[in-house]
Amino acid sequence: MEGLRSVLKEHGVQITKQRLEVYQILKELNTHVTAEDILQVLQERNCAMTVATVYNILNLFEQKGLIMRVGTAGEPVIYDINTYDHIHVCDNDTRHVRDYPDNGLLEVVTHYLEENPLKDVDLIRVDISLVGHDKMQKS
Repeated sequence: MEGLRSVLKEHGVQITKQRLEVYQILKELNTHVTAEDILQVLQERNCAMTVATVYNILNLFEQKGLIMRVGTAGEPVIYDINTYDHIHVCDNDTRHVRDYPDNGLLEVVTHYLEENPLKDVDLIRVDISLVGHDKMQKS
């Protein structure tokens, strides 16, 4: 738990019991999750927390760079604890998200944007989500 506290402190997050609990769950699940996924784990652990509190914590963590939203349209929002540059494949029907292991496309797009910078945008990161019918989920 002390390691989790250190990470939160390093990112400028004031430590509370609820924030620690949510961050610990995110680290344990280590996957693409929704607020509802976190609420389910909290319920299994008999930890009372409102939906609004979980969303507020997730929004704070996103602002502080601890997690990122997966750039798919629709609800519920999907969050990723892995904030390094990578691509997502999103199933249009199930909304299941998985990481795309080949970053070649990301490198091509990043290089293109370096050569052709957007004049009216201060780019923070390149976020690519490929949306379709994920055959890996159908097998």
